Amino acid sequence: MTPIALTVAPALAPQPLCLGTAFPRRPASEVLADAAEAAAAAEVGGEGDAIDVYGRGAWLESFESEVASEFGKESALFFPTGVCAQLAALCVYAGGVGRGAGDLMPRLSRPSFIVQATSHLLLHEEDAARQLLGFTPLVVGAKDRPLSPADVEKEMSRLAAVGARPCCILLEVPHRELGCETLRLDELREMRRLAVQYEVPLHADGARLLEVAPHYGLPLPELCRLFDSLYVSFYKGLGGVTGAMLLGSPTVTREAAVWRRRLGGNPFTVAPYALSCRAAFRAHRGSFDARWRRLQQLAPLLSSTAAEEGGSLRFVPEAPTCCQAHVYLRGDAAALDAAAALDAA
Repeated sequence: MTPIALTVAPALAPQPLCLGTAFPRRPASEVLADAAEAAAAAEVGGEGDAIDVYGRGAWLESFESEVASEFGKESALFFPTGVCAQLAALCVYAGGVGRGAGDLMPRLSRPSFIVQATSHLLLHEEDAARQLLGFTPLVVGAKDRPLSPADVEKEMSRLAAVGARPCCILLEVPHRELGCETLRLDELREMRRLAVQYEVPLHADGARLLEVAPHYGLPLPELCRLFDSLYVSFYKGLGGVTGAMLLGSPTVTREAAVWRRRLGGNPFTVAPYALSCRAAFRAHRGSFDARWRRLQQLAPLLSSTAAEEGGSLRFVPEAPTCCQAHVYLRGDAAALDAAAALDAA
């Protein structure tokens, strides 16, 4: 069965509830006009020219520092895409790349990383970590639940027995393909303990970390201290055009800047993207608690209403952990497909 991703939008959006994305698609003219307005505001406000040159510029570096401070990390580096950000992080932790997916190098002699089966790196990146960089993804745990500390400890123990060690543990917080199901706080802390014990960096795929942060009830910097590094997205729950940041130590971001260039993620300027991302970050970063609570209210109401109409609607997870969850509908396949096509239009 294919679920519907149900996302609650910020209160100021035209629709309080949207399918798949929190923000409706806008004409290019509006998007570019917003970027021009943000650039003009920066200039009038004394922030100077927002145009960076190959990722260097006072305005962009100020934005990176702002985000690093918000998440409690020492340093941040802007990327045009999250795919590039996370591949760069892998390269930093591995100290390079493997020789390619087709060589005869033994599997565990190549750079490797621990990951869950539904990770974005495995499902939506054309297998770039393996095919482009020569990494071996060590897929552990079960496909239908989050990666657990027990899963990681079992794999780390197995590797240690043969003198091997992955370059990092890549943990998605929350798991997008599981309806944004996520680990409990005590499980995250156990992940941190295991990372320290085995001396392996713990990296968070935090594409929706802002969305799930209210679930943990901790200040954001305290939550992020559990991870050596993390990536955050500006277009998903925040509504920026496109863009991401890799956060961590100055050493991680300095080395990641080199890999950003090598991976083709360093265009002449990222100003239009970064301007949109900063505006979205400032506008919506504080909206996620209210959006999560709204979905918590809506989930049982929608389920009971569907039952009253003779249908069936199931949320996964049953109690949403953030402002996004998966919804399964029971009904005639043709009718559901027609309704989905109408919504997409």
